[in-house]
Amino acid sequence: MNLEQIRGFRSILRRFERVLGAQLKKCCTRVTLAQCLVLMEIDENRRLTMGNLSSRLRLDNSTLSRTVDTLVSAKLLRRLREERDRRVVWIELTAKGRAASSTIHEENDAYALSVLQKLPPSRRGSVIRAFETLVQAFLDQEAEALLGAGERVPSVTKEIST
Repeated sequence: MNLEQIRGFRSILRRFERVLGAQLKKCCTRVTLAQCLVLMEIDENRRLTMGNLSSRLRLDNSTLSRTVDTLVSAKLLRRLREERDRRVVWIELTAKGRAASSTIHEENDAYALSVLQKLPPSRRGSVIRAFETLVQAFLDQEAEALLGAGERVPSVTKEIST
């Protein structure tokens, strides 16, 4: 790959991010985007600790604490202390939180379905697999950077083999 291809890829990612961000905001009208992401993440995992939630959403602890506090006050989430270790606090959805999360998921599912239906049926599976591969590559890159392996990334001014 050359620099022009890399910048083209980055441009596509920015457009995708704007479209997806706008869609999430539209489906999360009753809560902020950060609150929406917290609700969906907890819904997918049943319950999480603050540490798990923070690492999954890549939010700093202070932002996450304020977001969770607001959702607890709105009775969408509840905190539960671990009986064996009172230092561990689990976060889970309330019935009201499950209803809100369900609405958010339904609206996003409808949107995703309408987008996927614009693709030829024979390509849908390969597009989904390509997204899985791309997300995994981003996660691998992030893990390498956290481990100090960032120096293995080639210079973008040189030709990069594909």
